[in-house]
Order: sequence, then C-alpha cells, then structure tokens
Amino acid sequence: MKVNENYSLNQIESTGLVEKNIKDLEAKVFTKDNKVYFFEDLENRYYRLYSIINKRSFFL
Repeated sequence: MKVNENYSLNQIESTGLVEKNIKDLEAKVFTKDNKVYFFEDLENRYYRLYSIINKRSFFL
C-alpha cells in the first residue's frame, strides 16, 4: 500500500489489515504485523492512506 493513495474498504481488508476501534480519533485505524495504518474517510466509500507507523510507537 502506498501513502496518499485511495483504497476501498474491500481492498484494505483483502491485504490482511485488521481494523481497530479507536476512540477520539476520526481516522480509520488498521494494523498488520508491526505496522499501524491510518486512513482518512473520503465519504465516497474510499479511504486515503495518510500515515504508517510502527505499532509499538502507537500503543505507547
């Protein structure tokens, strides 16, 4: 997956990413292996990937 690209929810889930329910954050958050992926909801059933960070950094 590439930052600043748009993806449908089906595309995101087909890559093995698992959605996490995070309170007080308007982004959709997915995890896979050691990474956390942040998606912006574009309100047309697509999501823009805007950041990927290490899982350990996110959950500290």
